[in-house]
Amino acid sequence: MTYIIAAVILLIALVVFGSFSRKRIYKQIDRLESWKMEIMNRPLTEEISKVKGLTMVGETEEKFESWRNDWDEMVTVGLPNMDEALFDAEESADKYRFNKAKGILRQIESQLQGMESRIKAISTEIDELVTSEELNREDIIEAKEQFSEGKKYFLTHSRSLGKTAALFEAEFSEVNTMFAHFDEMTSQGNHLEARKILVNSIECLKDVREKMESVPELLVLLLSDLPSSLKDLKDGFSDMEEQGYILNHIGIDKEISSMNERIAALLEKVYELEIDETQKGIDHLNTEIDQLYDLLENEVISKQFVIKEKEVMLQSLADLQLDMEKIRTEADMVSLSYQLDQSDVEVHKRLEKLFNKLQTRFAMIEQSIEEKKDSYSVIREMMEEMAVQLEDLKKSNQEYQEKLVNLRKDELETKEKLKELRRRLLEARRMMQKSNLPGLPDHYLMTIEKAENYIIEVSKRLDDKPLEIAEITEVLENALEAVEEGYKETAEIIETAMLAEKVIQYGNRYRSSYSSVSVRLIEAEIAFRNFQYEEALNLAANAIESVQPGILKELEVNLKQKI
Repeated sequence: MTYIIAAVILLIALVVFGSFSRKRIYKQIDRLESWKMEIMNRPLTEEISKVKGLTMVGETEEKFESWRNDWDEMVTVGLPNMDEALFDAEESADKYRFNKAKGILRQIESQLQGMESRIKAISTEIDELVTSEELNREDIIEAKEQFSEGKKYFLTHSRSLGKTAALFEAEFSEVNTMFAHFDEMTSQGNHLEARKILVNSIECLKDVREKMESVPELLVLLLSDLPSSLKDLKDGFSDMEEQGYILNHIGIDKEISSMNERIAALLEKVYELEIDETQKGIDHLNTEIDQLYDLLENEVISKQFVIKEKEVMLQSLADLQLDMEKIRTEADMVSLSYQLDQSDVEVHKRLEKLFNKLQTRFAMIEQSIEEKKDSYSVIREMMEEMAVQLEDLKKSNQEYQEKLVNLRKDELETKEKLKELRRRLLEARRMMQKSNLPGLPDHYLMTIEKAENYIIEVSKRLDDKPLEIAEITEVLENALEAVEEGYKETAEIIETAMLAEKVIQYGNRYRSSYSSVSVRLIEAEIAFRNFQYEEALNLAANAIESVQPGILKELEVNLKQKI
C-alpha cells in the first residue's frame, strides 16, 4: 500500500512539474514570436530608401546593396525559418522534451539579438551617410569662402610674410587639391570619405590663417624688436661701465651673443612655420632680457644703498667704539671691587675681538668702493651682512653692560638686606628686654650668637677686595635663616614664659586644697627660675588640668588676646 501511495504522489509531482515547465516554454515562445513580428514590421525599408535620393554610385551604391541584401535575407530567410524552429520547440515541449525545447529557444533568441544589432548598425550607417552628404553640401560652400578670404589675405600681406610666403602658397595649393579630391569622392558617391577630406581641408585653412596672422608679428620681433632691445641693453651696459659700475659678474657679451644665436635659430623656425615653438622661444628671450635689465637696475639701487649706508655704518662703528671704551672702563672699575667669573672675562675679550674684526671688514669695504674691486651689489651684500653683525654686537654689549650693573646692584641689595637683618635682630633683643624674663635659655643664646656671627661675616665679606658676590650671597642666605630663626624663637620663648607664669598664678588657688597640685607648682616655679620656661609650662599645666580640665586652652586664648 505504501508503495502505491508513493507512486501516485510521484506521478502527480511529475504531472505538475511537466505542466509548469510547458507553460514557461509556451510563454517564452510567445515572447520570441512577438519579438520576431516586431522586427519584421520595422520600417527599415523606408530608411534604406532615403539613400535613393543620393547619387547611386561607388560607396553609396555598395552600401545600399549591402543594406538591402541584409534586410531581404532577414525577412525572406531568417525570420521565416524561425517559425519552423518555434514550432519544433512547441512540439518538443508537448512531448516533455524540455531540454531540447530550451536549446531551440536559446538559438532563436541569439539569432534575434544578432538581427537587432545588424538593424541598429544599418540605421547608424544610413544616418552617417545621409548626414555626411547634407553637411558636405553646406560646409563646402563655407570652406571655399574661407579659402577665398585666406587667399585674399595672403595676396594682401604677402610682403610681410617674407620667406614664408612660398610655404603658404603651397598650403593653399594643397587645400585646392583637397577640394578637387572632395569633388571627386562626392561624384563617386563616397560621401563619408569626402567628409573626412572636407574636415581636414577646413582645419588646414584655419591653421594657415592663424599662422599667416602670427608670422608678420614674429618676424618684426625677431628682425627688429629683439635686436633693438639687445642693442639698448648693450649700450646701457656700456654707459654704466663708463660711470664706474663694476659689471664683470654679469657677462653681458656672452649673454647677448647667445641670444643673437637663438634669434637666428628662431627665425629658421618661423620660416618652417613652427609658430608655437617660436613664440615660446621669444617669451624666454624676453624673460632673460628683463632679468638682465633687473641686474643693471639692482646695481643702480645697490650703489645708492652703499653710498647712503656707508655713512650710517661709519657712525655706527664710531658709536660702538665709544660704547666699547665705556664698557672697558666700567669693567676695569668693577674688577677692582668684584671677582669677575672667567666666563665674563672671556665674553669681554670676545666682544673686543669681534669689534676689531668689524672695523677691519669695514676698512675692506671702503677699499673695495674706492678701488672698484667689486660690483655694488656684492658690496651691498657685504654691508648688509656686516649690519647684522653690528646689531648683534650692540645687543651683546648691552647685555654685558647690564651684567656689570647687576654686579653692583647685588652689592647694594646685600647691604640693604644686611641692614634689615640688624634691625630685625635688634627688635628681637628689645622684645626680650621688654618681657622682663629672669634669664634666657642656653640654646636661645646660641641661636642669637649664630645669627650675629653670620651678620658679622657678611659685613666683613663686603669689605673684601675684590668681592666674591657668589660667596657673599651664600653667607647672606645663612644669615637670613639664622636671624629669622632667632626672631621666631624669641617670640616663642616670651609667649611660653608668659603663659607658664599665668598658669602658675592661676594654679595657686588649688595649692591648699590639692597637695599634688602644690608640689607640681613648686617644681614649675623652680624650672621657671632656671629659665626652663617650656618645662615650667608643662608642669604647671599638668597640675591644674588634673583638677580643672581644659583650663590651659582658656588661659592661652586670654593671653593671646592681651598680647
